[in-house]
Amino acid sequence: MITYALSAGAFKNHVTEPIAAAIRKSRFRNFEPYFGTFIRDDEASRLTARLMRELVKEGVYRPASVHLPFYGYGDDCWDPSCLDEACRKDLVARLTKLVRDYADLMAPMVTFHASGQPPLHEHPQRIGQVCKSIEELLPVAREVGFVINVEFLPRTCVGNCTEELLQIVSNFDADQVGICLDVNHIMDRYKELPAMIDLLAPRIRSFHICDYDGVDENHWMPGQGIHDWPEIMRHIRAIDHDVLLILETSMQLNSINRSVDPIFAIRQNENACWFLENCERIQPEMAAFKLPGNQ
Repeated sequence: MITYALSAGAFKNHVTEPIAAAIRKSRFRNFEPYFGTFIRDDEASRLTARLMRELVKEGVYRPASVHLPFYGYGDDCWDPSCLDEACRKDLVARLTKLVRDYADLMAPMVTFHASGQPPLHEHPQRIGQVCKSIEELLPVAREVGFVINVEFLPRTCVGNCTEELLQIVSNFDADQVGICLDVNHIMDRYKELPAMIDLLAPRIRSFHICDYDGVDENHWMPGQGIHDWPEIMRHIRAIDHDVLLILETSMQLNSINRSVDPIFAIRQNENACWFLENCERIQPEMAAFKLPGNQ
């Protein structure tokens, strides 16, 4: 079965009173919060946590997946492939504490970035470091109750191809470590996406869904780029277990040079879900449409 969720990136990750009001009016109940919001104890993060807990209590907000922190350098490093062993172990300890501190907002799965953007020649060593980090996170995953989904990443990130993803996840049981396939991160291999879905299907637990412009990961609304959505959805529907489709369209909405009304962001993503559910029917109709007065 397919279930839809909305990434907190649609709201630039924090929750404010206007965003909470928009969520209450939303048809979405499933969300993917970003726990990087909580790595600093400031007013914005405290407000986000308070409002999220209120929304959960009201039954209008369910964390369906949680995106773990994935950026930074030095003392603020959140790279689980870090070659400095002391830094890597410290990261795992901080992630473990973060999960326990916000266990009441955790979800049945987490999205996990394997690395930043290291040079390709470091990948073999960094893959080993990632596997050690995952192994050390599994006790808290079992304690709190979530699956770790390693995300398909772009450019020179670890996990930027099917071979590396499978190399990582094959070290672990499928009920503990899966894959989050971000369809934008395929980059210029976008025509291979249906075949990639088929290859990775046994391990895929979630998708980050957005469209692609053929150049970079712009995270456009589905239907506004060059992805072949009828074909992609056919392959997603062929997966023989439940999958979570997380709308991650933040860049398009947040690149507008003005504040975006949160209810507008929600409505756009609700419409995108309708498009995905019906794209096999409406895409051919759109392609055959003739502009009145332009024949």
